[in-house]
Amino acid sequence: MKPLLKIINNPLLLIIVIAAAWYTTKDILIFTLVIMIFVTLQVVMEKIVNGTVAKTLFISWCLLMPLGTLTLVLRDPIFLQWKFSVIYWLFGSILIFSELFNGPPILKTMLLALAPANKSDNTPSIDVGSKVWKKATYFMGFSLVIIGTINLYFIYFSNIETWVNFKMFGVPVLMFIIMSVMFLYFFSKSHKSQEDS
Repeated sequence: MKPLLKIINNPLLLIIVIAAAWYTTKDILIFTLVIMIFVTLQVVMEKIVNGTVAKTLFISWCLLMPLGTLTLVLRDPIFLQWKFSVIYWLFGSILIFSELFNGPPILKTMLLALAPANKSDNTPSIDVGSKVWKKATYFMGFSLVIIGTINLYFIYFSNIETWVNFKMFGVPVLMFIIMSVMFLYFFSKSHKSQEDS
């Protein structure tokens, strides 16, 4: 079951599935239904395989279900469209306020859980100081807030097809750029700290 869960949780698969739903039908209601079914499948599979559901996925699903249902019942995409801004603002705010109030290092915890440890001495592969993590967390938090705000532009100043294209392709490209900048920053700071020692 774990290999199936890895396939289902792959963001590329979600993009392929919703792109297929959109480009074959051009119907926002079918698009919404497909997203709701796919994310529900992710939640169910994670619960079955891991016994728990990742908080980010669960929060997203909890917002998706009522707003997606409103989109379907009222036949108005605005509810689904706003869900994406709310999610980005929520996650960005959590990162920012966690750093402001000296909460747990959320970004560091998430990235170190994903990154393999150094095999020789079991040190984390992202080995930078706390100031670097703080700056990276602020960068990621504010980037998410900005993406949520850009989403509003596409909601109110473009048609539904442009918004769908932004959601399917623009956001992943923006996230790739943001993550690349962040990892280049980590690399530059990690490299400097190794030279200093």
